[in-house]
Amino acid sequence: MKKQSRKQWERDVREGIIFRKRGRAKLRDKSSGTKDISWRATNRWIDSHANSRLNVDIDKRRRITLSLPERMNFFTEYESTVLHISAIRKLASKRRLPRRAYKLGLVNFDQLKSISTSAALVLTAELSKWDDSLRQKLRPMVNNWDRRILQQFVDLGFFDLFHNCVVERPCDEEYGSTSLNLVRYIKGRCGDSDKARVLKRQLIEVVGDKINKWTFLHGGLTEAITNVSHHAYPDHKGYSARDKNWYLTGSFDEASKDLKIVFYDQGIGIPRSLPASAIWERALDILSKFPIAERKRDEVLLRAAVEIDRTSTGKSDRGKGLQDLLEFIRQRKNGYLSILSMNGLFKFSMNDGEESIKTEHFENPICGTLIIWNAKLQN
Repeated sequence: MKKQSRKQWERDVREGIIFRKRGRAKLRDKSSGTKDISWRATNRWIDSHANSRLNVDIDKRRRITLSLPERMNFFTEYESTVLHISAIRKLASKRRLPRRAYKLGLVNFDQLKSISTSAALVLTAELSKWDDSLRQKLRPMVNNWDRRILQQFVDLGFFDLFHNCVVERPCDEEYGSTSLNLVRYIKGRCGDSDKARVLKRQLIEVVGDKINKWTFLHGGLTEAITNVSHHAYPDHKGYSARDKNWYLTGSFDEASKDLKIVFYDQGIGIPRSLPASAIWERALDILSKFPIAERKRDEVLLRAAVEIDRTSTGKSDRGKGLQDLLEFIRQRKNGYLSILSMNGLFKFSMNDGEESIKTEHFENPICGTLIIWNAKLQN
């Protein structure tokens, strides 16, 4: 056997190193196959909506600047509002992503001219989730914001999210006064039901008087928080402890006397949690009244959840939280309760004592569950 030369030995060593590196790369690819599919799906989603309905600018490093639209409102501008909020959720990943993956670099508020209380809360929640994933490194740039928007977000407590960030509220004399008084947002985690009392205290401050029948409001809100703990963030979906948040705010319009409370969680949504709950069998009885083709639609499942709540007893795992909120509206004969979750909307309205129910299906889903409650404190 011919003795191996030094040159041949060095060549074999180099080839062996290259071979082992290729093997490790293949193992990494296999172990991250699911993540690879996830970021590719996000890229395709962004590409399909970019420029036509989603205001994005993509730089050479695949970092995205997302510009918010002029108006954000879940009732008059639903699709545009949800698309931009969903983009934040999809792009604000805490995972390490490959170079080809789109990454969120900036959310630009400069074009935003009006935003509803509920849209402001959901936007705040999604940016808070992004900030948590970045270990509280976000810093807002407000130089070109509309002054009324800046007023609103200061009142909401938006800037409390950011560490070492102080933003002064523009004075009313310069930018005009408003009859809308906002409650600073409350961020809680599963089990923080005592924070409903914090909302009561802040609402009394903006209303300027005691709220009659507060027991109904407190019961409904406490039940909503309890449901988040039990249903919104199931363990098998991989939620970490810091993901299990809910958000709450309120407002009072001195001119119209409208009291509004908004509650939002970022979980799997009522239509997804209902089949796994202890009341699913009773839900099936209610769903049997609908055509087979409609029984899996999100808006129908939301209606069934409200109907179960109406007929529930003390043995139910959901209590009568929604009915407490509805009873407050019925006593005042004017107001509404809207529940938006996934692709569905359920809305109960009362106008001068006349009740009506509306359901709707949307093209794009809201991530989680949003409950909007409104009632007039006096006629």
